[in-house]
Amino acid sequence: MRTLYLHVGWSKTGTSAIQMQLQAQKDQLLDKKILYPQSLQWPDHSHHPFALSFQANGSYASDMSPKQAIQKLQDELNASNATNVLISSELSPFYFNNTDFKNFAESNFDIVKVIFTVRRQSEVLLSLYNQLIKDPKVRFKGSLFSLGMRNISWLNYFMNVKRWADVVGNENIIIIPYSKNVVGDFISLFGLELFGIEKSINPSLPTRCLPVIQNFTKNATDDASYIRIRDAIVHKSLDIPESENWFTLFTVAEQSAFNDYFEMSNNHLWNSFFSLGGFSNETREIKDVKSLPPGFKFEDLPK
Repeated sequence: MRTLYLHVGWSKTGTSAIQMQLQAQKDQLLDKKILYPQSLQWPDHSHHPFALSFQANGSYASDMSPKQAIQKLQDELNASNATNVLISSELSPFYFNNTDFKNFAESNFDIVKVIFTVRRQSEVLLSLYNQLIKDPKVRFKGSLFSLGMRNISWLNYFMNVKRWADVVGNENIIIIPYSKNVVGDFISLFGLELFGIEKSINPSLPTRCLPVIQNFTKNATDDASYIRIRDAIVHKSLDIPESENWFTLFTVAEQSAFNDYFEMSNNHLWNSFFSLGGFSNETREIKDVKSLPPGFKFEDLPK
């Protein structure tokens, strides 16, 4: 069946590494008649320009309208021998609100499958906080607590996944738990084996530098000056020994409480949508249970 695959998130779940690998194996995907579009990419090989054409995201926006983005995708599809398309952007809005998108999907495909990569909410929040301070276009000045409160709905995986499922059907939802093997797990969905060496695509800043960067970049006049101050602080931190006196963004109790808040919805997600289809044998040997949804039991995996 002609299939449109939409990898829509979440952020900070290995998406950059996945997108880099999809680009590296684009020819293998095309051999399977799956187009990983080249005309709608950022340099990181995500399809953010496509996603942002439907809805801007903070400081980021597209220079295309939805009609223009869809036409660009249609032209590339027509020029290929592919019958399937894979779009990957963790900035994806709910595309089905757009009539042009719905017409494009109905005209070209028999089925739409939506792929989600998920990770413990507290880990996502910590990584997102780091990224927003790191990014000179965002320059986040708030606290971790304020970021968490702003994103409570976004971090409710079940609620967001169900919105897509109500359109495409539960059977067309694919959930991939974050782990050290998340890239290989994603690639295996398409019958491919991972090749090449995975690199750290988007390394985080040292946690202890974050409040210092927030304080000393308050008067940065442009992106370049922000980056200079940020990088100077990180470089200087390498000369300072680690110690137990460094602050923590989350105490153990706070992190546990934050995860507990989502436990019920995560269990609903697990019971309603989680599928082992396409997972590699390596995934079945994951030891880091804390990165998997609540209720997970290794003995439940097929042998």
